[in-house]
Amino acid sequence: MTADSTIRRAFRSTVLPWLVLAIGIPASFFLFTLFQDSVERVGRLRFEHEANNANAVIQRRLRSYIDVLYALRALFASADPVDRLRFHRFVESLDLKHRYPGFISMNYAAYVPAWNKEHFEKAVRRDTSLETGGYPGFAIKPPGERSEYFALVYLEPMAGYEFALGLDLGANPMAADPEKVAEAVRQHRDSGQLAASAQPLRVKRAKEAIYLAMRLAVYRKGMPIDTVKQRRAAYLGSVGAAFDVAYLMRGAMNEEMQRYMRLRLYDAGSAVDPRKSSAHGENRLVFDSEQLAGRPLPGPAIDASPSAFLHVLPVEIASRVWEFQYSAQKDSIITDTDRLLPPLVLAGGLLSSLLLFGMFYFLAFSRSRAVALANNMTKDLRASTEQLTALSRRLVEVQESERKQFSRELHDRIGQNLTALGINLDILKTQLASDGSAGLRSRLDDSAALLESTTGAIENVMSELRPPMLDDYGLLPALQWYGNEFAGRTGIDVKVHGDERMERLTPAIEIALFRIMQEALNNVAKHAHAKCVDIKLEHLSTQCIMSVSDDGMGFDVASISSSRRRPSLGMVTMRERTQAVGGQFEVRAVPGGGTQVVVRVPC
Repeated sequence: MTADSTIRRAFRSTVLPWLVLAIGIPASFFLFTLFQDSVERVGRLRFEHEANNANAVIQRRLRSYIDVLYALRALFASADPVDRLRFHRFVESLDLKHRYPGFISMNYAAYVPAWNKEHFEKAVRRDTSLETGGYPGFAIKPPGERSEYFALVYLEPMAGYEFALGLDLGANPMAADPEKVAEAVRQHRDSGQLAASAQPLRVKRAKEAIYLAMRLAVYRKGMPIDTVKQRRAAYLGSVGAAFDVAYLMRGAMNEEMQRYMRLRLYDAGSAVDPRKSSAHGENRLVFDSEQLAGRPLPGPAIDASPSAFLHVLPVEIASRVWEFQYSAQKDSIITDTDRLLPPLVLAGGLLSSLLLFGMFYFLAFSRSRAVALANNMTKDLRASTEQLTALSRRLVEVQESERKQFSRELHDRIGQNLTALGINLDILKTQLASDGSAGLRSRLDDSAALLESTTGAIENVMSELRPPMLDDYGLLPALQWYGNEFAGRTGIDVKVHGDERMERLTPAIEIALFRIMQEALNNVAKHAHAKCVDIKLEHLSTQCIMSVSDDGMGFDVASISSSRRRPSLGMVTMRERTQAVGGQFEVRAVPGGGTQVVVRVPC
């Protein structure tokens, strides 16, 4: 028996070094893969954040252009008739060059039936309101007899655009497909909705440029426009605006972004009638940021390379779907320091495994020393777990710090500017005499409403980043607030229970419990098919307990706990946040169906 026992001990001592090596090498590669995925995921988030910011600038500018068009239509609704001089003064007061970068021109196209063509041309030739000599050579172009004309008659500025005076939008020779342009003109006449050109227009002035146009129908003052027939009878013409696509995009992407990020704009077709999409189901390329660098316009292919990030943002503007595609090489987004981290982790893991293997191998025949060294190695390994936990905790702290800083920046910079803008609007309304322009007072009211809506949207973003309710009033009011927000978004009833007199917890514990509750509710919305969620917060003498229970379809706890199945990212995140504040995390199956998440943290 003694000999057998000695043989078994010797065998175990010999196998142990190889076992350490067999475990250590795969574990090192697993950590390498994990950190590599994390680095790429952080790089993607950084890239998508920059793309979203650029897209937000573009959308704000486009919506400001749309507001100008509606203001121009309001001019026709408030005055009858609007002559060339009034049109000129209105556009001149907008100061397009400085207030609306990228805005090239504004115009008015009059609807001219065939029977009125000759009279209309004579009237324009005699118009001396701006030019003392009138426009003796005016004629609708291109020439030819058609049943109806949509002739450009007012253009601001006129200089540089004389070629467009009299141009029939229903037979526009500058368009790649004049029939589609004519169809768009008739569609916006019949619908009364804002419409964008279905294709870019290439116009040569000092140099060739690519323009996009938007148009809005104008109807005779006082006539009904409830039906298509009524709108056709009341149709007077349309106001339109053209803007330089390259100028618009250049303002959204600074020179540094243009060096590593590529932006392509595609026309994805009509938002009103999906059947009227681009030919052969392919989106039409309208703009490519390569043009800003003077390179030729490439084809419409999307960067699908594994070495590149791609972010696609479809936006519906002026009855069309525009698709913004942002792409960048991963090497230009991920920093050298980030890229170096996974190899360092791999090298450290492999080196540690080899060192452990060597130490166990040379000490295999000295059981006592091997046991002592094994204890030391276990202690070192335990310290390296602790280090990973500390790293995880630090990542969470950095994330929350960035959220808080970003929220503060929104409040201190944008919020204060919006407040100052609101004060200015109130001062303008106060100083406006009671017999002042009704149109100006209406625009001030609209601006105030838009400002209030923008302020509300920014406050919602700040609340998502760092709920002020949590910092100001504590965990329970923050849970109640978020529960109400979640119920409003998803329709799932959320009830929050707790003692409102309970003492405040440390900021680290409060934010950890709040984020765990957010992740738990997110899992309920995605997987549980629940109708009701109960959130309970209890404060005992030595610990605080938070539970989130739902009445959904439930799950098999054993399958999640099984080592054969990788836990979901949400579960891992909630568990790590709990461990970061020294707590315990548990998931239970509720009898009769449903799931309960329980978190216990020391007070």
